Amino acid sequence: MILSKKRAGFSMKFIDLHVHSLYSSGVDTPSRLHHHAKELKIQIGICDGIRHRGFSGTEIHASTKKDLIQKLKNVNRGDLDYCIVHGGDYKINRLAAGDGRVDIIAHPDILKNGSGIDAVIAKMAAENGVAIEINLGNIIASRGTYRVNMIKNIKTNLMLKRKYGFDLVATTGAKTRYDLRAGDGVYELLKELGLTDDEIRDAMAEVPAKILKHG
Repeated sequence: MILSKKRAGFSMKFIDLHVHSLYSSGVDTPSRLHHHAKELKIQIGICDGIRHRGFSGTEIHASTKKDLIQKLKNVNRGDLDYCIVHGGDYKINRLAAGDGRVDIIAHPDILKNGSGIDAVIAKMAAENGVAIEINLGNIIASRGTYRVNMIKNIKTNLMLKRKYGFDLVATTGAKTRYDLRAGDGVYELLKELGLTDDEIRDAMAEVPAKILKHG
């Protein structure tokens, strides 16, 4: 059952699929993360690359296209619910967008050099059902020019999403329980970034639910 919170008639469901425990790059146990998520009335998926209680995924870090191809072959989709590829390199982003085994491209932006998504990648992501991440944790933690560039890149991807129809998915990228966010806070941040209520609903709940169903 997906938990929800109401805000002025708007459904505040939030499924955060980009969370790490101490079994990967995080510091908290899976049980502690799930306990805190329950207090916040959200659901989470832990992407450590191993099966946990609840939703479990993996985040692939690849240095080259060949490396990504090999690591995708090694993902056990029978035991995991979804697959994230850590982007930020144009060639990695493009390869991931064209591979139906990938559910989410995380950290796609190349910061001052652009959002990491162009028309070609946008079309490929739409055709293959690959979602592009809006990592709210990065925005919250960033400052100055770094934050300005990050917000600019998200808005670029939002415009591309509206033109080409790929999915956006909101995450926190949480590595501790304190990085997790309740649905109302996520809603406010996405609203500030220029998403409509329908786009927010999709990014917070509908797209994550579709990914989990597909997996």
